[in-house]
Amino acid sequence: MYYSPYNQPRLIVPSIPPSAADNQQVLYALADGTGGFVIVNSNDLVAGLEKIARDQGQYYLLGYTPAESPEGSCHTLRVKVDRGGTMVRSRSGYCNVRPVDLLAGKPEEKALEARVSGSASGNISAAMAAPFFYTASNTARVNLAIDISADHLRFEKQKGKQHAAIDVLGMAYKSDGSVAARFSDTVNLDFDDKKEVEEFKKRPFDYENQFEIAPGQYSLKVAFSSGGDSFGKAEVPLNIDSYTTKQFTMSSMVLSKELHKVNDMATGLDAELLADRTPLVTQGMQIVPTASTHFSKTDPAVVYLEVYEPLLLASAKGAPNRPKVDLVLHFVDRKTGQDKIAAKYENTEASMREGNPVIPLGLRIPVEQLGPGSYRLQLQAEDSAGNASQSRIADFEVE
Repeated sequence: MYYSPYNQPRLIVPSIPPSAADNQQVLYALADGTGGFVIVNSNDLVAGLEKIARDQGQYYLLGYTPAESPEGSCHTLRVKVDRGGTMVRSRSGYCNVRPVDLLAGKPEEKALEARVSGSASGNISAAMAAPFFYTASNTARVNLAIDISADHLRFEKQKGKQHAAIDVLGMAYKSDGSVAARFSDTVNLDFDDKKEVEEFKKRPFDYENQFEIAPGQYSLKVAFSSGGDSFGKAEVPLNIDSYTTKQFTMSSMVLSKELHKVNDMATGLDAELLADRTPLVTQGMQIVPTASTHFSKTDPAVVYLEVYEPLLLASAKGAPNRPKVDLVLHFVDRKTGQDKIAAKYENTEASMREGNPVIPLGLRIPVEQLGPGSYRLQLQAEDSAGNASQSRIADFEVE
């Protein structure tokens, strides 16, 4: 099966003590897990630099060839010495992580480039969503989600398993036709027998990836193939507003039908540092993006977004100058243009973190109150200092 780098139990990044109250404990945990050490702010910059210089000239480089393992799987490492009175610092593990452009230079890449630029739509249908989140001034991370119809994916028997390899290529084009960002990937799927394959094909295959891009207006095109003439394409506009870290604003919105409880903070740190991907987490829950905009009354319908409040950098919890941030929501009937539900969400304090301007928020979509129909969620953030973000929208259906 496909290994998700987010849903595995790991002991690679040491657990943060339950008593952790500030960023120093986090720094110590990260240093322990990566073989480094912490230099705290003691107003003695020279001593810290000297310690770094000594460390750079007194280390060993060890290497070995590990056994084959599934993509996305992680493994712990331990280095021991037979000399008493010594202390060893080393990274505590590694993950079998795919590179950003896995197909670079391979024949599969050229074939998919032709698919992306060609006019044929292919025989595999798909829905795609490309929400974005700001990571720095004029830098955004796109959390790509594609629901790929599994009907025409090609499976072949390999090493006693039913195997399929899905090659994926994504390219973000500027208006002049030049490429602003790209990624490529291969997802391997393995099942014990054809019965499991038939069960797998009853539902769309959920594909996720992330890439960074500068603000601008793009056309995002993604092609994917499982070999031969079996391929598909998806295309969406990708419009990202300019952004600076001094600006009050918000991300686009992610729709989701799947949530997971995050046991502790180390899980998110592990995924970010070792798998080089950032899960969407708010108040102990990981929200998984979906490209589907159709919800039933029994679906756990959720929307995820991030508000960026620079005033949080200069205010502590409980301080008189700490800003208050609200969300103004409108669920609009797309056929009539009338508000179905209008509300203000004021409970954002619980999602604020000390010294961090990013407020991650997850909101439940009240599908049972809306009833069957086509809707548009219009959302805007505002703070107590009089700042207001631009309005974001997300269209969806309730069946």
